[in-house]
Formats: sequence, C-alpha cells, structure tokens
Amino acid sequence: MPLVKITRNRQITIPKELFEALALQQGDYMEVTREGDTLVLRPKTIVDRERAQAKARLSQLLEQIWERNQEVDPELVAREVSRALRAVRKARRTPPSPPPAP
Repeated sequence: MPLVKITRNRQITIPKELFEALALQQGDYMEVTREGDTLVLRPKTIVDRERAQAKARLSQLLEQIWERNQEVDPELVAREVSRALRAVRKARRTPPSPPPAP
C-alpha cells in the first residue's frame, strides 16, 4: 500500500499507479469525505447546468421520437436521429457566411 505525506499546504500526491488506474487527469475534481477515521476520495465530474438541461431536453425528445416511431425499424430511426444530430453539430461548427456585398 503506497504511503503519502501531507505537505505544509495540506496537499497529498496521488501515487502514479492509482492515478493511472482511475484514469485521473490533472485538473480533475475529487470529493473528499470522512468515514470514521478514514478519508475517502472519489473522482467527480462538474456539469455545466445549461449543458445538463440541454441533455435532459434531448433525452425527452429522443423518447418522443421512439414512441412516435414504434412501427418503424429501430435501426432506421437511430440512423435518422444520428444524421440529424451530425447536421446540427456541423451547422454549429461552421461560421456564418458574410453578407453579400452591395
């Protein structure tokens, strides 16, 4: 079991083998809790509220699509949804065209 030292700033270094085994990256957030006389560190993901709301809305829309297309081949529905999502992503990445010259 690796041994770590607490620095004067109350910091510890996560041993390399544990860091890699958990696929941690510099800048990741960790939740620290106390369980009796033990500190427990758990990796956490911080989610942007707008992004979480958008994902929830997308999930609702996808559920509606599946419900309305129960008679259609599920693979066809999945392909069409994927195609539509790619088109939206591409449109967001493509900068708008400049207005035509007068």
